[in-house]
Amino acid sequence: MDKRIAVTLLIITLLGIALRVLWVVHVPTRQLFDFATFAEIASNIFHGYGHTLNGNPVAWQGPGYSYALAFFHRLAGSDDIFNAKILNVILSSATLVMTGFIYRVWFPYDDLKMCVAYGFTAVFPNLIAYNNVAGTETLFLFLLAALLLARLYIPLGRKQAAVMGLLCGLAAFVKPFMIVYPAVALAMWWVSGKDFKVTAIRTAIMTGVMLLVIAPWTVRNYREFGRFITISYNMGYVQLVNNNYANTRAGWMPLEAVPVPDELREQMEYAMRDGRSIKEAYELEPLLGEHARHWMVRNPVGFAQLAFLRVQRTFFNGVDDITRWAMNDFDFYSFGVSPVRNARHFYFAEGVFAVIINVFSAVGLLFCLLIIWPYVMDFFDLSYDRELTMAEGMVFIHIAFFVVIVAAFEGQERYNHPVIIFFIYAMIWLCSRDRGRNVY
Repeated sequence: MDKRIAVTLLIITLLGIALRVLWVVHVPTRQLFDFATFAEIASNIFHGYGHTLNGNPVAWQGPGYSYALAFFHRLAGSDDIFNAKILNVILSSATLVMTGFIYRVWFPYDDLKMCVAYGFTAVFPNLIAYNNVAGTETLFLFLLAALLLARLYIPLGRKQAAVMGLLCGLAAFVKPFMIVYPAVALAMWWVSGKDFKVTAIRTAIMTGVMLLVIAPWTVRNYREFGRFITISYNMGYVQLVNNNYANTRAGWMPLEAVPVPDELREQMEYAMRDGRSIKEAYELEPLLGEHARHWMVRNPVGFAQLAFLRVQRTFFNGVDDITRWAMNDFDFYSFGVSPVRNARHFYFAEGVFAVIINVFSAVGLLFCLLIIWPYVMDFFDLSYDRELTMAEGMVFIHIAFFVVIVAAFEGQERYNHPVIIFFIYAMIWLCSRDRGRNVY
């Protein structure tokens, strides 16, 4: 690598780390809703009470983040919430460095494009802001980047499949939908070699290792709750509040506002008696899920509309989530002498950030529309002629995967977090003149 490029990458890295540190030190926020739950469970683990909430064992969400934060609490010697921010900065900084190695493979012939992509990743508002939140976003992107590195740098074979299975299992503890990620790996392996037996063996190894990683938690859930719960039991709740007759905007709504039969309402009230929360009512998951799926099957048009709105909400709703979650304790009176001017600066920055994420999202989805037919041709053509590069194929299948997950289950602005690095590639790809080199 040219010395000037190395120096440029070092400067970008230091800038990215500095911005992350400055954000968590100077921008105040309170941990609300799911973030408060993650923090509370991590504190319970730290104090020796296990993965519990209000004194009860839970598996409402994947346990990965809470255990990671609890482990960091142990290292720090306290359960101060600022530990979550320190952990996020460490993980986010490591992820930034890993993306540099990812871009090095994705842009093998152009150091300038690699530096531009790396620069975008270092300063992208969403990737900085979520260092302030006790949530899964930063840890999950760290694990996803590690998965991509394993695919790009470990030679094709069983070792690569095993390592990817290990990382996928850890990622599934953070985001349980990753349990279906082996299908993405299968697609990547298939288009790179078109060998049925080899692809099947790699996929089986990856899936087997992933399930072995998850198995102890599944056994724990069976012992605690008396039924088979792979990772978490919030799927029925998520399906119901996001897919019902009263949901018109594809956003979250209170469970009590969801229209359900009287019998189900009585079961819900009984399960949440004595102040028990939905997060502790594990027995409701299959009942809520069954009612949600019944509605989706009987109302395919309504379900399709809500799915579209979830995608819109996730990728084209600006950065309201940053102000709600990552800087909700910001005080206009605490900086300088003019709160009005501070507010104007604040909303100007919010507007700029909103334009940035909307433009990158639009380019990323346009990339998918342009790539979908060449990808289909690559997937089903058994010859070794390639329409796409490896990078183009990887970026397409990951964007498509996350869009499908959002459309099928739940849409929030923060769920665009793991897709940003793929959108950055798409932006540079769309601005390039030498797209389509066959370098599988």
